[in-house]
Amino acid sequence: MTDESCKQCEKKSFSERIREMKKHKGKYEMEWRMITYMLGVFFLLLVIESLAYVGIIHNQNILSHYGWWVFYATIAVVSVGAAMWHFNSYKGDIGMMPGMMVGMTFGMQTGLMIGAIMAATNGIFVGGMTGMIAGTFIGWFNGRCCGSMGIMEGMMAGMMNGIMGGMIGTMFSSDHILWFMPVFIAINITIMLGLSYMLFEHYIENNDKITKKPIDFLTFFSYCFLVVFVLIIIMVFAPKSGLARIG
Repeated sequence: MTDESCKQCEKKSFSERIREMKKHKGKYEMEWRMITYMLGVFFLLLVIESLAYVGIIHNQNILSHYGWWVFYATIAVVSVGAAMWHFNSYKGDIGMMPGMMVGMTFGMQTGLMIGAIMAATNGIFVGGMTGMIAGTFIGWFNGRCCGSMGIMEGMMAGMMNGIMGGMIGTMFSSDHILWFMPVFIAINITIMLGLSYMLFEHYIENNDKITKKPIDFLTFFSYCFLVVFVLIIIMVFAPKSGLARIG
C-alpha cells in the first residue's frame, strides 16, 4: 500500500473533524448546507403548524392529544429527510457493504420512528402499517445505490422495524411514553447524523469521482411538508385501536 493510499485511509477523531469543519467550510459545503436546511425546514414547519392551530383549529383537546406527536413526526421526517438530502446530493459509485449499511439504516430508523409515533395516537395496526410502509419505501429508495443487495437490506430493515416501532408506541402508551420519546427520538437522530458522518468519511472524502447535485431548499421543504401533512391526516382520520383509545 502506498503512502498516499495510507493517508487516505487515515480517519480523523470527532473533535478533529469538528475543528476542520469550522476552519475549512468550503470542503464541508454540503454538510453545512444539510445542517442549515434541516434546521430551517424544521422551524418553518413548526411555524406553519402553530399558525394552523391558532388560526384554524382552536381546540385544546386536539392539541393535548396530537400536539406532541405532530412535533415528533416533524422531527422524524426532517431528520430522515436531511440525511437523504445529504446522501443523494453526492453522485458516484458506492461499494456493496456501505450501500447495504445505507439501505438498512434508512429503513430501520424510519420504520422505528414513524411506527412508534403513529402507534401512540392510533394503535398498533395503524402504527405498524404506517411504519412498515414508510420504512420499506425509504429503505428501498436509498438502498438502490448498490443494487439488489442494498434494496433487500433496506426493505427488510424497514419492514421489521416498522412493525417493531408500532409495538413500541403501543406498549409504551400505557407506561410513561412522554418520558420515553425524547430519549428514543434523540438516539434515532444521532444515528441518522452518524450515517451522514460515516458516508462522508468512507465514501465522499478524498474521492475525486464524486459529483455534487443537491436539490434546492424549496424542493426539500416541499417534500418534508407533504410527508408531515400525510402523517397528520393519518393521525387524525385513521382508525384508532387498543391502547390508543386510552385518554
